[in-house]
Amino acid sequence: MDLVALSNWSGTKEDLFDRLTHELAQAGRWHELFEARLIEARSRLGLSLTDSPPLDELPEPARTTLENDYTAACREVGGLLLDAGRLREAWRYLRPAGEKRTMHAALGQVVPNDENIEQLIELALYEGIDVERGYGWMLGHLGTCNAITTLEGLAPQLPPASLAACSAVLVRHLDRELRENLRGHIAQQESTSPPVTASVGELMSGREWLFESQASHVDASHLAAAVRFARVLKHPAVVEVALGLTEYGRRLDPALQYEGDSPFEQLYPAHRLFFLATLGRDVAEAIEYFRQQFDQQGDSQLAGTAPLETLMVVLERTGHAAEAMELYEQSAPADVQLSPFAPRLVELAAKCSGWEHYEAILRQRDDPVGIAIGLLARQKSREQD
Repeated sequence: MDLVALSNWSGTKEDLFDRLTHELAQAGRWHELFEARLIEARSRLGLSLTDSPPLDELPEPARTTLENDYTAACREVGGLLLDAGRLREAWRYLRPAGEKRTMHAALGQVVPNDENIEQLIELALYEGIDVERGYGWMLGHLGTCNAITTLEGLAPQLPPASLAACSAVLVRHLDRELRENLRGHIAQQESTSPPVTASVGELMSGREWLFESQASHVDASHLAAAVRFARVLKHPAVVEVALGLTEYGRRLDPALQYEGDSPFEQLYPAHRLFFLATLGRDVAEAIEYFRQQFDQQGDSQLAGTAPLETLMVVLERTGHAAEAMELYEQSAPADVQLSPFAPRLVELAAKCSGWEHYEAILRQRDDPVGIAIGLLARQKSREQD
């Protein structure tokens, strides 16, 4: 950059900013380009270039104009940094510009390697740009143990859809690992390898010897964690995969079958019923089992709301939304918010057209916001019909 020529500039301020920003962009001095764009915006508005008041103190329309100029500068510089492959720096500008989709698309084009993987995981997973892809990268590059520990920490903060996406990635990862190891064991024993496409159930069928001498083909703690996380899954194909993991877990030596939390103390048998019910099979047995677990809890505070929420989920997934509403009315503590795992009352009402019951429950619980949500949900439903 010719600083002497710049200092001797005698043209208009518009031409000055055109030259300055062009040369900064050409030189790859992106952060200075951003500052130049902000100074240019303040200059156009007649504001002080060195001591401009805070944005919220500016009168309209100057405030809105400066906000728009700031966003445009963020978008410009973020895009240039993105083109230069400086992803973390690009996100600093693209985030306030609301350009998550742009960053999402860019991450989809990146090839992970040892040098960039930590940055990619930070952006995709921890920044929430592409949680599913980021979690897959973590599993592939940092290992299952780290990935499970991370998901356990992130789960309370993740939106339900993101948690389900990560859980599906984990379940499929464990399934691939388990099938690969089962095929290897079978090839050693039978001198022939089963098809790559064979499911866990097909690989186990007629081969009790696979479980002799407390054998396990994946880390037992990893298997248990994947099965636990799979409770949030609803898509039949991936629930079938989770069911296969559960069937495998049921056949492990008892010493390798860890106890779960209520109402899944019997980790694999209870999850088997839960997944079968989600798939529309053995529904009556599953409802009876989880109702018994709920009834046995009584007033115990140790289990919290998990038995209640699980029974509500089973009822909702199996076409018994009205019963789930009754259960909520009778048993959900008014002063306790259920976890995101539990179906929302408005969703239950929509599934069974139980709007009168919905409003009665919320009037009893003095919840005007909930009543308003119900009214809006019905209005939206009518507009879509």
